[in-house]
Amino acid sequence: MKNRNRYKKGFIVLPCWLLFLFTSLFATAQTTNISGIVNTYHRVVEIIPAKACVRVASVAGLNLNTKILLVQMKGATINTSNNSSFGTITSLNEAGNYETGTICSIIGDSVFLFHNLLNTYSPAAGKVQLVQFAEYYSANVTDTVKAASWNNTTGTGGVIALYADQDISLNAPVYADSAGFRGGSFLQSNGTCSDAFPANGYIYTGSNTSPQNGAYKGEGIADVTSGQTGGRGAPANGGGGGNNHNNSGGGGGNLTAGGIGGGNSSNGVACTATLRGEAGKALSSNTGLKIYSGGGGGAGHSNNGLSNVSGGNGGGIIFIWATELNGNNRSISANGGRGGNSISDGAGGGGGGGTIIMHVTNYTGAVTIEANGGNGGNSDDGGNIGRCFGGGGGGSGGAIYFTAAVPAITTNINGGAAGIESSRDVSCDPVPQAAGDGANGLITSNYTFSRSMDPAGYCTFLLSSGLIYFNVAVIDKKVLLKWKTANPLPIQYFEVEKRTGTNNWTSLLTVGSTDMISEYAATDTHPDQGYNHYRLKITGKNNIVSYSEIRRVYVNLSGAGFEIFPNPATTRITINRKNNSPAELRITDTYGRVIFQQKITTGSAEIILPPLSKGIYFVVIDNAVKKLEIR
Repeated sequence: MKNRNRYKKGFIVLPCWLLFLFTSLFATAQTTNISGIVNTYHRVVEIIPAKACVRVASVAGLNLNTKILLVQMKGATINTSNNSSFGTITSLNEAGNYETGTICSIIGDSVFLFHNLLNTYSPAAGKVQLVQFAEYYSANVTDTVKAASWNNTTGTGGVIALYADQDISLNAPVYADSAGFRGGSFLQSNGTCSDAFPANGYIYTGSNTSPQNGAYKGEGIADVTSGQTGGRGAPANGGGGGNNHNNSGGGGGNLTAGGIGGGNSSNGVACTATLRGEAGKALSSNTGLKIYSGGGGGAGHSNNGLSNVSGGNGGGIIFIWATELNGNNRSISANGGRGGNSISDGAGGGGGGGTIIMHVTNYTGAVTIEANGGNGGNSDDGGNIGRCFGGGGGGSGGAIYFTAAVPAITTNINGGAAGIESSRDVSCDPVPQAAGDGANGLITSNYTFSRSMDPAGYCTFLLSSGLIYFNVAVIDKKVLLKWKTANPLPIQYFEVEKRTGTNNWTSLLTVGSTDMISEYAATDTHPDQGYNHYRLKITGKNNIVSYSEIRRVYVNLSGAGFEIFPNPATTRITINRKNNSPAELRITDTYGRVIFQQKITTGSAEIILPPLSKGIYFVVIDNAVKKLEIR
């Protein structure tokens, strides 16, 4: 076929024998102001693991080459007996399974990923959703960034996922408070009350108000039937609803348990049984492989209807991925909501704190990251003399994960406080039936989040080229690019595209495909100072277009940097820097994998190398890259 080459200023084609480094440094360019709901949410209807394929109810808003978060919100199996065992988890199943990925192709309702899936999922039973990361070069939060509230009907929402090549600056909060599992809804019962069966059960039809023998339970990772929606039994991490008469709801849980609801301590009048909402149960993270929204608090039982005694909603899920976070004294929060206060009725339980994952390299400025449990609702006995009811149970604290050491910032994972009972009548039992606090949550450092690095063969098949790799590297202030295809025959030509500071892509070079040649290379001789983005556009002979993954490299044109001596080396090197401030030295292999890192605090430092095989490596300091040869 005819060899089609179209050259543009600043590019040359290179010999195919060059080996290039794929760096994993992130990009910087124009800052984008963000606020409101920035993610798109997509209900998963089927997963086809052999093709790394996720079928969704709607692909509207999804884009190629964007990161996604796949998460199963529910699907646990619980004991459904009408006794104290109700809600005990018998199997987590796939509930809480999650991973990140990148979209390779979208065909109809099918989303194909670049990498094979790590986990199994059960979309039919477990409410699986695909959340597209909101991606930016640099993001400035100008008004509150929020999660769409979790919707159990659509099986979507409750998640914030932010990615920035360089930095995220907070000039307003990132807020997933009360965005997780729903608290039990307030519903006013008639005045019928009882101290015995059926008022002492653990499950009821919550919508029955004649009477409502058990208020609505909070939502958790296990769905319940309509006949199990009310009553004091706690469904997994959801809090139980207060029973007839006027008992309070339990707090929702996450990796730790919520607090039990307050009870009836009336004395000398009818309907005095203490049948309070049970606490939402603690869940297992399966050594960090599962994440959850906070459980909803149970509602308080109410017949007076003087106030809304719903349970508080649980906190949502937040995933932040950036090179730097500028805190500016703002907050990132996934707190549980407060339970509803009561007046001579049962109060609502607090929602459990949610889950936050922080994959951030550097933190500047003060920031508060918190996943607190919601407080239980307070109970004011003053509306009905002789009636005394404890407050709502507190929600548990949530979970915060840092992929490095815990930074020097403010973190809170406090359990919610039990609701306070006030205006107790002198005729009430001297011993109040007080609610319980939610347990404190958990903070984990050096966390490895779930993402696959195993290339999906079907994605390679979908790319008309059968693209094997597309790599980029910086050598002598030029950006070198190399790619290889498994089958050049169906390809008409390649285009190297570069992303501009306005987030647009421009074509820099077109290279015609040759039937017998599978490897191609080029160089950008005039890259920009800072980070540069490239992708490969592949046009087939049938005019169908596909794209490679996006590659990112940092180019330092200022002359600042460092020198390595000796080079080649064997067991040690000396680094001479032009900058005396502390920095981190990293040594990577030719695939960009970090194999050694060390803090250096002076301009000159001797580095004892780990055992390294002979070959080429790269030293990265202050975003500058130098080749190191080991002999």
